[in-house]
Amino acid sequence: MDVDGADTAEPERSGGVPADQLAGLLARADGGAAAAASEVDVLRSALMHHCWLQSCRHAKGPLRRMNRRTFRHSFLLPDGSVRVLWELEHDTVPDAAVHRSVFTGQEQLSLAEWEVDTAFGGSAGPQEVPCDGPGAAGQDYGVEDVDALLAPGGRETAFRRAYTEGDSAEHARRLLRRAANAGAPGGDVGIRLRAAIAHAISIVTRRTAVVDGRHVSWSLYEHAFLLLDGSELSLWEIDHTRTPSGDPVCEVYTSQDAALDTAIRRIEAG
Repeated sequence: MDVDGADTAEPERSGGVPADQLAGLLARADGGAAAAASEVDVLRSALMHHCWLQSCRHAKGPLRRMNRRTFRHSFLLPDGSVRVLWELEHDTVPDAAVHRSVFTGQEQLSLAEWEVDTAFGGSAGPQEVPCDGPGAAGQDYGVEDVDALLAPGGRETAFRRAYTEGDSAEHARRLLRRAANAGAPGGDVGIRLRAAIAHAISIVTRRTAVVDGRHVSWSLYEHAFLLLDGSELSLWEIDHTRTPSGDPVCEVYTSQDAALDTAIRRIEAG
């Protein structure tokens, strides 16, 4: 039996401090100390950890019961990126002892799973994994990993965007500093954004209108920030040329409705 993406893991693999979870993972694994000394040291600074059962196989006989389980461990790093480790657990060896191994790449994991699964019979051989597929060196993992990290009890509340930009606290500071509108966000918003660890910028709309006989343009951008506690905060930026000189200015709002109201009612309507 294979279970793909099952969101289950024993208590020892869930919750707690990410560094402690990493230490426990390496302590359980055969050769964990060697892994700790090479590719996973960066994970000691992880902000969040989540584990779920990725796949499993069970057999009742004929000689004895055997089990193989693969767990996926996702770690959220301070720069907003996600690193994944896989834990392979099985008792298919002749003495029925439980063995565990840690893998940093999908290709090595797939080969190890195939070698273990030969004990169950019926395997035609390992599947090839492209070198540029998930698990390749330097590969960034998708938003589903971050979803699980930030909302392990209910993914419907997790964010649904990819955060691609770093140096986010400084970006937020510069954005708020250049805001020219009265009542631009600051205070508590500025304090919260000091904990921004990643952000994404997207353009919502761009329009041009003729106001008092001259062309005026405006653009609406969303600046979405991922904060240290896993929450999100968006600021809405209007860049427009509705100024006496025609030079562009920036205005920043805490809601899309307020930004659009400004753009349509004040900038376009004059």
